[in-house]
Amino acid sequence: MGNAPIEVARDFIRRAVLIPALESDLPAAMKGKVRHADQWLTRFKRVGDLLVYLKRFDAGDEAPMYKEMKRFGLTTFEDVVQDFVARFGQWASDCSRITDFEIGLPYDVHDILILARNYDTRAGGMFVLEANGQPAAVIIKASLVGGRYANEWIEEPVRLKYYLKSISGEFGEHFKANAAIINTPDLPILTFVRRSGKDPFIFCGMFKYDSLIKDEGGSKAFVLALNAKQSEVVANDADYVRVVLTKAVKASSESPREQRLARLAAAPKKPITMRIVSTAYHRNPDVISEVLFRAKGVCEGCNRGAPFNRKSDGTPFLEVHHRLPLAQGGEDTVVNAIALCPNCHRERHFG
Repeated sequence: MGNAPIEVARDFIRRAVLIPALESDLPAAMKGKVRHADQWLTRFKRVGDLLVYLKRFDAGDEAPMYKEMKRFGLTTFEDVVQDFVARFGQWASDCSRITDFEIGLPYDVHDILILARNYDTRAGGMFVLEANGQPAAVIIKASLVGGRYANEWIEEPVRLKYYLKSISGEFGEHFKANAAIINTPDLPILTFVRRSGKDPFIFCGMFKYDSLIKDEGGSKAFVLALNAKQSEVVANDADYVRVVLTKAVKASSESPREQRLARLAAAPKKPITMRIVSTAYHRNPDVISEVLFRAKGVCEGCNRGAPFNRKSDGTPFLEVHHRLPLAQGGEDTVVNAIALCPNCHRERHFG
């Protein structure tokens, strides 16, 4: 076994959950589901993706798999999430990102589904990525041969005819993925195309909605056009953007100043715009209020008074920080929170 975090994480899950289940007296049908989970486990390349997968399982009273494994005294995915976060939480934000995919390269269907956070290889060809409850991007998988509807290049590789999501023969423009494309101007559409089911998908780039075609018989297809607006980059989260910038700054600082000045002279004066697809948390306002009340205007990191007062209401400016980040499974509670001055807050994140 290698020492990469994802390899250690996969081994942890196998030893804690999968191997005991396969060696138990579980019914054959349940063992089949365990083997399916093990096949997925090998597909994860990032710890954050694996954590997302683990958290999707439901320990509710009506979850058959959970009930059956408990009947045999086995540990489940639900049982190990907290321990997994404690061991691998520092890599919790390391998830698959849109920027991982390079135009012209082949990708396995599992790579695409992990990005979409859908783990059913029988799922349809369209997936919506959301930010704050709104569509931020759509992923499409287009097969040109062998599918129910004949997706095709109108002008390869810049214009694609791609059929809308349909249910029981209805091409509802109100269906979630269809509506996201139709109703959101310039929505990035990550487009993966393959000739047939035997071929890998090729990432063809970011497309955008152009128009709608209505065929005889009631079927409907999008005309999608390659988005030539090169200034728009899509990233999955703001942390990723920060990490990329930090690495770029380090590389710039280590390069000869003459080269840096030459790059500055040729660089565009306006920054590239970026669409962010991220996970946000609806934080409890009472936790924030109580922690600020407890601090009474004094930073709980350096024990100094707040550096200034808010212009809006004159209260001392302190920021509420979670000791164990929410992204790593931390609780949104007063016990897990601390009031910090801006300097101490940045130190907690980057020091």
